[in-house]
Amino acid sequence: MTDLSRRTFLGTASAAAAFGSVAEARETAVQRKKKGSAMSIRQDIAALVEKTPFVDTHEHVWEEAHRLKSKEGASHFPAPDFGILLTHYTDSDLQVSGMPPDDYAKLRSYDVTPRDKWKLAAPYYARCRHTGYQQCVRESVRALFDEDDIREDNCEAISRKLFDAMKPGYYRHVLRDVANIEYAQVNNLETAVFMETAQPDLLAQDISTVCLSSGLNIGPVLKLAKRDASDLKQWHEVIDWVFATYGPRAIATKNQSAYGRRLDYALVSEADAAPLFARFRQNEDSLAPSESKALEDHLFHYCIDKATEYNLPVKLHTGYYAGHGGMPLERLRKNASDLCPILQAHPKARFILMHIDYPYQDEVIALAKHYPNAYVDLCWAWIINPMASVRFVKEFLMAAPACKLFTFGGDYCPVELVPGHARVARKGLAQAIDELAESGWLEENDIPGIVDRIMRGNAHETYDYERALRNWSR
Repeated sequence: MTDLSRRTFLGTASAAAAFGSVAEARETAVQRKKKGSAMSIRQDIAALVEKTPFVDTHEHVWEEAHRLKSKEGASHFPAPDFGILLTHYTDSDLQVSGMPPDDYAKLRSYDVTPRDKWKLAAPYYARCRHTGYQQCVRESVRALFDEDDIREDNCEAISRKLFDAMKPGYYRHVLRDVANIEYAQVNNLETAVFMETAQPDLLAQDISTVCLSSGLNIGPVLKLAKRDASDLKQWHEVIDWVFATYGPRAIATKNQSAYGRRLDYALVSEADAAPLFARFRQNEDSLAPSESKALEDHLFHYCIDKATEYNLPVKLHTGYYAGHGGMPLERLRKNASDLCPILQAHPKARFILMHIDYPYQDEVIALAKHYPNAYVDLCWAWIINPMASVRFVKEFLMAAPACKLFTFGGDYCPVELVPGHARVARKGLAQAIDELAESGWLEENDIPGIVDRIMRGNAHETYDYERALRNWSR
């Protein structure tokens, strides 16, 4: 900047400052009023989001009666102490930050004391306690155990409280009383296809279609159905049996095949798939990769047709991978484009694209905006990246119909982490709605309806909870 231009700039700035000192007195009262109004709206939005219950559209929680047995001694469940809070999703951040796998395994152990577990975890917890995964842990500790964090001086007390709380009715207390959740939809991983839950009003169940199609695993299904299937026609009949038996009580179908392959499921005819299935039944290793894909493709579409017949939404994993050290982003990048022909091939099916396809969330907004049968679910996304999820809600609501969005699913096996995730989600939702309102993109009188819709209303419109519950009582 030249001396002349600098003097000119400074002179202008001085004049502006002098003018500002006069104008400031006139504007202070107006600014205070506006600031107070904005604060009031922000508080009102936070209170509305806090009191509105979620319909939880995705969990993996273990069946309560099975989980309670872990109090009796060593089992395949993590030990019932504070260590369980660090064993799902949190474990990924711990190990990515440097925790040795052998030390992590001890967090699940029944023969390591809580204090010794904390000593193993503490250095790595400190490295990543700011992430969404670990903030979820802290929020759950606050909600359930009235502690602000896990430390060496309270890890034993938290463990005692957790152990003592585990009794019949535990899940209902955690989900409804603490997390303010109407009911949760569960893809139970303890069973091949469907969990015969003892709490259908609280834990609505998905039918898993992985064993039936994309991750073909015939043995457990045939054992369940008590029949054989030597050819494709008979396997179709087994799939028909699964839907006839569980479909009336199911809330949706779920498929997470994106962990193992692209979602480029082509339309393969029964005539082309039949000889492939026959060879598979004789020798499961006999098919070439392209042949295995063709068989999976055919069965995947068959299951979508059955889901449509039974009016069950089709949940599909998209985006980020659980775990660590093995995510092929090149394949994830194709999720949304691979789904386009599937959405077109099944116009009467309702597809729920889970986890917002993070980190490629812009693409699923485009799908929800363009395809009538594409919906998007924020399940898990809030703790993968809270700030990206805030941006996603704002951008989604500015682009796509609000009826296409579901805003919470904890995606957890340990029920104790669901309340923390719900708190993180509520904080993010309130921030997103407030920022849209403050910037003038959302009118104040629209806020109550949108909040109710995206937290619970859309789920009640899309999933037939009442029908499923009626059929459980028969």
